[in-house]
Amino acid sequence: MRRSLFILTLSFATIGELRAAAPAGIVPPNAPKSVFVDEPGFGRDPFFPNSIDRRVVTQVDTTVTATVPVFITCKGISQAPGKKPLAIINNYTLAEGEEFSLRYGSQVTKVKLVQIKERSVIVEVNGVSKELPLRTGFN
Repeated sequence: MRRSLFILTLSFATIGELRAAAPAGIVPPNAPKSVFVDEPGFGRDPFFPNSIDRRVVTQVDTTVTATVPVFITCKGISQAPGKKPLAIINNYTLAEGEEFSLRYGSQVTKVKLVQIKERSVIVEVNGVSKELPLRTGFN
């Protein structure tokens, strides 16, 4: 029992000496400094592992040229004397300057009839103009 009491007393003395040797809040002069490196795309937030704050943002290529879809066709042109000419585009009858929304599958396209010619029409789709000839087999 004396032996265990001696060891217990020795351990309390050692802890007391360590506390007295290094006061709290003082950093030794040769201690290394912490460095924080902030690189986008590297690491993750340990508290929010599913957050997207650290991910690299990719740029979207917007140089793709827009075209008039091939499913837009001119089916007929009507030019009665003394009346405005009319054109039939995908079963819609339009005069110059009118527009309509055309649904094709899951795609919705706004089509504007710009000009009606003798055997063709000029339509504008998404800011792109195209001349559509009258469908073959019609006069």
